[in-house]
Amino acid sequence: MTRPGPSAQVVDMPGWRPITKQVLSLVAMVSLLPMAVFYATMTLFGLRTAALVTVGLYYAGLLLKLVRGKPILASAMLAAGLLSVRTVVMFLTGSAFVYFLQPVAGTVVIGTAIAATALMGRPVLDRLAHEFCPFPEEVSSRLRTTRFFARLSILWTLVYLINAVGTVWLLSTASLGGFMLLKSVLGPALTFTAVAASILYFRIAMRKLDVRLRWAHHQTWTATA
Repeated sequence: MTRPGPSAQVVDMPGWRPITKQVLSLVAMVSLLPMAVFYATMTLFGLRTAALVTVGLYYAGLLLKLVRGKPILASAMLAAGLLSVRTVVMFLTGSAFVYFLQPVAGTVVIGTAIAATALMGRPVLDRLAHEFCPFPEEVSSRLRTTRFFARLSILWTLVYLINAVGTVWLLSTASLGGFMLLKSVLGPALTFTAVAASILYFRIAMRKLDVRLRWAHHQTWTATA
């Protein structure tokens, strides 16, 4: 692989800070905060109240974003829908095991969708990636010619499948409290690892395309390893 030369194309990108903030905010809102609220409320008021408070808090967070004029990610809306279904089913069954098992189906569906859209030549990651890092269309076009998003789909399909298998294993082997603690740690860790791998692959792809990226926070970053 060669480093971008003096004549390399220079593309302006958003700064790392808003990207990192977006990822951290999503992980906290989808995983850490709901898990903590659920456990605390369940301990004090019971299972059904915990589920109701958790879904209510999640929608309150989305409403606050809307009121403040901040964009709501499609992934956050999808998570809200899945959480609503979990809550309804939990009210019908009264089972904590079923409540935490339900996301496995959603995780498998999302992983399958990522793989299926990549195989069809229209990777959904092509659109979702812009929610976290809205790079210019010229960059997207060049990445599509190298099948960047299709190959990246392999990574994220594996991440979702590992998440699903790991969740079932934890539910089957750990206590409820142990499951919630381990899930709160291992889930985000898996996500951050996948994000780091995605960024590394993005850097490699940019280097191959002889593109130099200039980040908006005025710290020049080149597509080199």
